[in-house]
Amino acid sequence: MIPLLTKNKDKDSIGNLIQFWRKLNKISQMNLALDIGISSKHLSFIETGKSKPSRDLINRISHTLKLSLRHRNAFLTAGGYSSEFSEEPLSSSKLETVRLAVQSLLNQHEPFPGIVINQKYDILMKNNGFDRFVHLFLEKGITEKYNNSLKLLFAPDGLRNFTKNWIFIEQFLLSRLMNEIIETQNNDLVVLYNKLIAQKSKGKIQTQTIDTSLPYLELSFQKNELHAELFTMITTLGTALDLTAQELRVELFFPSNEATKKLLQKK
Repeated sequence: MIPLLTKNKDKDSIGNLIQFWRKLNKISQMNLALDIGISSKHLSFIETGKSKPSRDLINRISHTLKLSLRHRNAFLTAGGYSSEFSEEPLSSSKLETVRLAVQSLLNQHEPFPGIVINQKYDILMKNNGFDRFVHLFLEKGITEKYNNSLKLLFAPDGLRNFTKNWIFIEQFLLSRLMNEIIETQNNDLVVLYNKLIAQKSKGKIQTQTIDTSLPYLELSFQKNELHAELFTMITTLGTALDLTAQELRVELFFPSNEATKKLLQKK
């Protein structure tokens, strides 16, 4: 278990936020100052709270640090300014074009599985191929019980029971999730991580090496004589100007061999 990321008014001042993200990105004060076109002394005054940055300067700093839209809003709020980027639900009329576009991707990917998830791995959209694949291994309604891709995989009654080399896959995914927590500073991911850790296998740590000759991680599932091998590709939206849109991920599953392709194409 890891503790929730602490948040308090003093720690979340604009100066402390800039310093935290600068150090997280391993950028010196001088280099950041040069990149945004101010003196290192001016940046030092901002970080210590002796000087208040303008809205434009905050935007330049957050852009240089390559922050997500969510954290750019947090920077502006900490600096005393209004947020710049909205967060509309995927079902909203504003995101109708986005919703139709990702739905088209899911439809075109049939009969192979496809889902749309957010930063917390919640399943926001899915195609029929995804439900059909999951129900080859699990009972009906399981995707409603676990409407989160990682929970569906890690749950005691989830896909873990049919995932070959599960302990290695589990270690890989938990490590990736921890890296995302560090990169995003998102407490929702901390809650998810702790839930998954509580369900972690008791087996020994495996040091299997990933086959780097492949540009993807293969997932193999087996239930009695039923065997399927897949890999995934993840698509994100470029130049998104909304928090929801930026954090969307379209995950498409592809068969790794002809036998799996025929299995997924069965009516």
